[in-house]
Parts: sequence; structure tokens; C-alpha cells
Amino acid sequence: MEELIGLLAVVGFFGSIITFIYMRYKSKHQQRMALIDSGQSADLLVERNLDNKSNALKNGMFFTGAGLGFFTGVLFESFLRIEEGLAILPLSFVGGGLGLILFYSVVSRRDDH
Repeated sequence: MEELIGLLAVVGFFGSIITFIYMRYKSKHQQRMALIDSGQSADLLVERNLDNKSNALKNGMFFTGAGLGFFTGVLFESFLRIEEGLAILPLSFVGGGLGLILFYSVVSRRDDH
């Protein structure tokens, strides 16, 4: 019975990933076809790629935020005597997210000028 649960978990995990990827590309295709059928240009859906400098800035800000979050989590656990592992991972995610939010504000401010 335990083997069946593990098998179902693995099949369900990979099945959901494959379904997500399929639905994403299918919906993009349907949106483009609807725009073309209505006589509009599908250029609205083209995603803008970042240049190398912006990509490096994004990665740097993300990993710096994640590292600072990790460090803050370690400090919280040691000084506040929180159970081990309870603060490190969430604060790493919060720090990485704040780094990406900061990146967005920097890039949008740069694009406005």
C-alpha cells in the first residue's frame, strides 16, 4: 500500500507539471489565434526579454535578498531560541522576494526616464 501511495505521488507530481506546461502553451496559442482572427496584431503578447545587465542585476538582487533573509533567519533562531529550521527558509523566501520587488522598482524607474 505504501508503494502505491509513493507511485501515485510521483505520477501526480509529474502529471501536474506536464498538464501545466501543456495548458500554458495551448492558452497562448488560442490567444494569438483569436487576435489574428479579429484582425489585430499578436505583437501585444510578445514578452520583452531583459538584456544581460538587467538579468545580472535581477539575479544579484535576488540572491543578495535570499542570503540576507537566510542570515536573518539564523540570527532569529539563535537569539530568539526558535525551533531549528522554522525561521531560515521563510525569511530566505521573503528576502528573495523583496530583492525581486526592488529589482522591479529599479527597472521600471529606469524605463520611465
